[in-house]
Parts: sequence; C-alpha cells; structure tokens
Amino acid sequence: MKQQLMQMMTAMMPFMKPLVWLGCGTAILALIFGFFRNGALRRLAGLFTIITIAVGVFFTAAWLMGIWMDAQPSINFGDPRKMEFRLVPFIWLGLGFLAIGAVLRFMGRLRRG
Repeated sequence: MKQQLMQMMTAMMPFMKPLVWLGCGTAILALIFGFFRNGALRRLAGLFTIITIAVGVFFTAAWLMGIWMDAQPSINFGDPRKMEFRLVPFIWLGLGFLAIGAVLRFMGRLRRG
C-alpha cells in the first residue's frame, strides 16, 4: 500500500507548484476583494479565503502522509538547471496558507460588524 501511495505522490509532484501559486493568488484576491463594500465581491472574497484554507489543509495532509511513508515532502523553489535547491517543506506551506486564511477570515468578520 505504501508503494502505491509513493507512486501517486511522485505522480502528483509536478502539480504541487501550481497549487502553491493558486493558494497565493486566491489569498491576494481575497485580500483585495475584502476591502470592497459590494456584497457580491465580499462573498467572492469569502470564497477565495475558503480556497486558501483548503490549499493549506491539503499541504498539511500531504505532509502528514509523506511523513507516514518515511519521506520528507517538499517543493524546490530554486532553479534545478543552475543546481539551485531551495526546498520548502509542505508543512510550512500548509501552515502558512492556514494562517493567512485565518487572518483573512478574521478580517472578513471584523468588516461585517
């Protein structure tokens, strides 16, 4: 079973960096749309906040599964062609997105009243 999970995790690795950028983009859009007074844009900010939190939960769960499989899941933000390796563990990404989502959620509740 662990072998199948390891193969699945290896197959998913190319899609992890775009998922990080999705989380960053939704967090930025949630912050921007949170300042508008329009109800539709405020609801959109809430949706983006939920997506940011979901990305954080995903990376935290992926880190836990990686630890269970005796791996250290991380993303390389360096340039492998230049032999630059800036490895960021999934747990830091997950907790970062969860913290940003919590702050955005708190800000949204403050703006409502």
